Amino acid sequence: MSRIRNLSTTLAALMLAAGPSLGAIELQSIPGTDTRLSLNGFIYIYGNYYANAVQQQFGYEGSLFYNSWGAGSGSSGSALDTHALADNQFLLTYQPTRFSFNTVTPSASVGDITTKIEYDMNGSSTHLRHAYLKFGGWTIGQAFSLWNDYDAYPDTVCWAGAIGTPAFYAPRLPVVQYQAKFDQNNWVGISLEQNSGHPAGSTGSAGAGDAHLPTVIAAYSFSDKWGHVGLRAMAQNYGTFIAATATAPKVHYNKEECAFMLTGDIKVGKDDFVWNVYTGNAVGPYGVGFQAALFNDATHTITAYKNVGWGAAYVRNWTDKVRSNFVLSGVSFSSDSSLPATSSTTGTAMKTGLSAYVNTYVMLSKSLQLGIEYQYEQAKPFKTNGATDSNDHPASSNANNAIIFGMKATF
Repeated sequence: MSRIRNLSTTLAALMLAAGPSLGAIELQSIPGTDTRLSLNGFIYIYGNYYANAVQQQFGYEGSLFYNSWGAGSGSSGSALDTHALADNQFLLTYQPTRFSFNTVTPSASVGDITTKIEYDMNGSSTHLRHAYLKFGGWTIGQAFSLWNDYDAYPDTVCWAGAIGTPAFYAPRLPVVQYQAKFDQNNWVGISLEQNSGHPAGSTGSAGAGDAHLPTVIAAYSFSDKWGHVGLRAMAQNYGTFIAATATAPKVHYNKEECAFMLTGDIKVGKDDFVWNVYTGNAVGPYGVGFQAALFNDATHTITAYKNVGWGAAYVRNWTDKVRSNFVLSGVSFSSDSSLPATSSTTGTAMKTGLSAYVNTYVMLSKSLQLGIEYQYEQAKPFKTNGATDSNDHPASSNANNAIIFGMKATF
């Protein structure tokens, strides 16, 4: 108990000492151990204003794509429902705010052992974001997927990120991951990740998920003074089942799908150009995750949308404290007659999406940043007549125009 009281007293003193400076709160060691503890995070005030928008944000993400096709924000459940919120609306939230607890414990056998437990604000409650440990090149726990390449990720004030980029609404999953750096330029990694892939369908078992294998991702990156280039490959198992009846046993259906991604950045003086392109079947949560594999009830087969995503951004560093990003990205899905995107009831599935962003960040101090951004998004469904509701806009009008700002204070 005395150790706990000592630790609590020390933490309280450090929090008071950190005060207005919002500097990192760090202990040299937890009393009586070799473990060092730090607390950090940020407070994020995030807002957006939609001008003549068709789709509006649902929560803090501020993305037509995430909310229309991912969360189903429409009041009728239609993917293209356009009356979930009023046009010309201002929205303000603190929800991107997060905080984390980190430890480092030296070890003679495996090197430093680090842990991280991180939470963010998710609506009216906290949400576990990360919970993992690292040692000797291993990462075990809930962490970012190896599919993500943040060195090639466009920087947007919009919290959902740019659609079609390597970390659009980045998945954080239970992983067993290993990375090895051979020299100053080359590293490889492999990751076994919790499989969340299951095909949609109308059977009672669809949506339950019956994937037999974890998702496997392999990555390679070469970096030098000019920038870097990366390659990723992914194999993901999709599965479902038909429940047993009095006359028939349970039947399983599984299918393996693959995807590949190239990423990179090129330094241009003090500026940077980042880019990516990926393609594959049923990319699922690693791309725009709400159109992946589908179970055909009539033929009892699993089929998949082919996904293609791409993104490019130019980062202009005007000064050490001011930078701008010019971002363009997109995604497309291809379908055939075996997929229900062509049917009258589900024809509102997205066929193409495009997004563009222009933003500027200003460092007001070492720990305080202000960002402001113009965002444009457009999406088109497979059906030409748009959504199913009588008061929905036509497909040609499925677009967002938004002004977004965010102020982040780190500690």
